[in-house]
Amino acid sequence: MGENILAVDVGTGRFKLAVFDPSLRRLCQVVHPYPVNVYGRVFADIEPERWWEALRRSCAEVGEHLGGVGVISLAVTTPGLTPMTADGTALGPAILVFDGRSHAQARWIQERVGTELLLQETCNLPVSGGSSLCSILWVKEMQPEVWGAASMFGHTNTYMVKRLTGDWAIDPSTVSITGLYNTARDDLTWNQKVLEIAGIPERLLPPLRRSHEPVGRLRPEVARELGLPEECAVLAGGNDAVLAAFSGGVTEPGQIASVVGTVEITSVCVDHPVASQNFNLRCHVVPKRWLTLFVLNAGGKSFEWFKSVFCSEMTDRDFYGEYLPGVVRRFFASPDLDASERHLPGYGPFLGGSRYSVEQQTGSFTGLDLETTRDEMLLALLRGNAAYSGSHLREVARQVSLGRRVMVSGTGARAEEYARVRQRWFGDYEYLYQEQSSLLGAAMLGACHLSGTEPVGPVMEPIQRGGPHE
Repeated sequence: MGENILAVDVGTGRFKLAVFDPSLRRLCQVVHPYPVNVYGRVFADIEPERWWEALRRSCAEVGEHLGGVGVISLAVTTPGLTPMTADGTALGPAILVFDGRSHAQARWIQERVGTELLLQETCNLPVSGGSSLCSILWVKEMQPEVWGAASMFGHTNTYMVKRLTGDWAIDPSTVSITGLYNTARDDLTWNQKVLEIAGIPERLLPPLRRSHEPVGRLRPEVARELGLPEECAVLAGGNDAVLAAFSGGVTEPGQIASVVGTVEITSVCVDHPVASQNFNLRCHVVPKRWLTLFVLNAGGKSFEWFKSVFCSEMTDRDFYGEYLPGVVRRFFASPDLDASERHLPGYGPFLGGSRYSVEQQTGSFTGLDLETTRDEMLLALLRGNAAYSGSHLREVARQVSLGRRVMVSGTGARAEEYARVRQRWFGDYEYLYQEQSSLLGAAMLGACHLSGTEPVGPVMEPIQRGGPHE
């Protein structure tokens, strides 16, 4: 059996694949973007076949490195809620995190179950998009033909693992914010009270497996299609943000992670369940650990929107490589930053809605006048995004002691301008960048399988207590 690890990151808008050796040295990597369906102002989904096609193309490009692969490990966007037939065929697009179709179902289930029970046992309030419970209820109500034909409702990794192995699986790190899982106990059980009230038979939900546990071996025909050894083990894998935190050593209480991508996520590691109606709580891939999860649905997506509306004459290279960093540099070169900031408009960062509201929220600019420039509007967007994400740490600091460092990853996070924006508006922390950390986290799960150990993660330097954020 091979000793190399095939790490696969099925992101919201990009697919990444890399082969690592047992020491976690990366041997090769490929990246393929794919389009997301955003339509009708509230719908956001993607055909799961795009994930598979990206996997097939990526494997073809790195075929010379696949012969020694012994394990496949997944990092996935979640939920990617997909109704499927018994053989794993998708009955429709996968519903993404910033989808807004199921607000009515979110209100209904919160009223029926009650917020106290939900927070105490599932540690999350079901809302549109981020909660599979609401999406399943939407399918049940609005697409009865799909509901009747479905044999399984799963997440991104459920679809991929089923297609790879023929077996069903889902893991706690992806399923813990659904409103269906016993997140507080994290004991691989569904919450029977919620299932009963929602009218969802447990048979429609996948078997629960730990992220580092193998689900099965590659199907022979799939091994031939992808050019992989048939004896490859396939792991259940985990949520991409959780694995990003795992790879950065965010495994001890008080450590902080920030993932900057299409969706922006801020997390704090805790050693006991911490529930709030203002954020989510995910199970970590590390035993007896949880991660708070605070999501800005339109993080990187907000800059795509800004470019398309206000800078349509620019190429992506011009906008992201020259214009955006130039605006930031000019702002911070101002002799009086506070005075310059007072001229900025206000910005409400809800272009993709909010995961923490049962009502559909929208983005907004306020305080515009005839002298407002697009540079100032872009700075307002940067400030609004950073301040919103940073507000999570101010809330969590009231319940747990935070460290001074933030492990950051994702597109654009390495730029000097990013750190300056964060330092001013997110919080006074030390920012440590780590490239492609979701892939590395997936590879680390693969290494756990090969060595027969549980995930523990690398350890960052000891937490320094205190500071202006506490």
